[in-house]
Amino acid sequence: MSLQGAGPFVVGIDLGGTKTLAGIVGADNQILGRSKRSTPAKEGGPAIVQTIVQCVDDALKNAGLTRNDIAAAGIGSPGPLNPDTGVVLFSANLNIRNFPLGPDLSAILQRPVLLQNDVRVGGYGEFRLGAGRGYQNIVAAFVGTGIGGCLILDGKVFTGSTGNAGELGHIIVKTGGPKCGCGAHGCVEAIASKTAIARRISKAIRKGHPTVLSDKLAKKSGRLKSGELADAIARNDLVAIREVHRAAHYLGVGLSNLSNVLGPEVFIIGGGVAGALGDPYVDLVRASARQHMLTDPDEKIQIVRAALGDDAGILGASLLARERFV
Repeated sequence: MSLQGAGPFVVGIDLGGTKTLAGIVGADNQILGRSKRSTPAKEGGPAIVQTIVQCVDDALKNAGLTRNDIAAAGIGSPGPLNPDTGVVLFSANLNIRNFPLGPDLSAILQRPVLLQNDVRVGGYGEFRLGAGRGYQNIVAAFVGTGIGGCLILDGKVFTGSTGNAGELGHIIVKTGGPKCGCGAHGCVEAIASKTAIARRISKAIRKGHPTVLSDKLAKKSGRLKSGELADAIARNDLVAIREVHRAAHYLGVGLSNLSNVLGPEVFIIGGGVAGALGDPYVDLVRASARQHMLTDPDEKIQIVRAALGDDAGILGASLLARERFV
């Protein structure tokens, strides 16, 4: 397939609290070039924009294209945000507030930029091209540095009256539980995210419990990669196993609440944690959710692992930008 036959080209960007991904996507939804950089989450908006631009330029170079070859860009960012103005209102995992991410990026690329919630674009990618194909009512949960959600009802992304519905990471599942980055206590994100798992493991280390993750957490100031967590479990590390089971349990509780209210056809579990830990992790989440579901006695609702991996955000962002601008 020639590049000339795949245009017009759209940039899809997945901005996360740990990493930033960019891909150049053709009209056939094939990714022609991609790139990845660490997100300078603590350095504020301008540094994040600079990293995004570098990531886009890397992806363009890998695709053999230039900025002049792209028609538009779509970016998924942690929210809440205002997709109409392109402003990120607040992010628990990025040091930005009321930041005009869309307009700033558009000014640099000289192309229209669509801004949407990062998990919403990932969920849309799975809905159109991944594990959600064939369904009309889905809930997607992406577990990584934080936890985000996407609701698609009757084939359309549901954002509610506020434009920010779907933040399932901030369902409170443990009253008086650990403080979340959003300021509340006991959110799913504060208990079941990779950040929460790492915090619990660090606490176990301080109490003297042996784990193969001691040195890694000490060197990285408590930060943990999903692959490192998976490696610890593969080595039968009891601390890691215990904390992953605990996190999966509370995520399942959160999903069961949504099941009882919405009754979707399928829950899709994605993000770095699910990608690294695989089906055994999804099995734990499923078992917990089933235990607390009241409205699905025949187990019609499916709970499956996401199919697109890291490409979900890139593809979803590009799809939404293409639909809006191209």
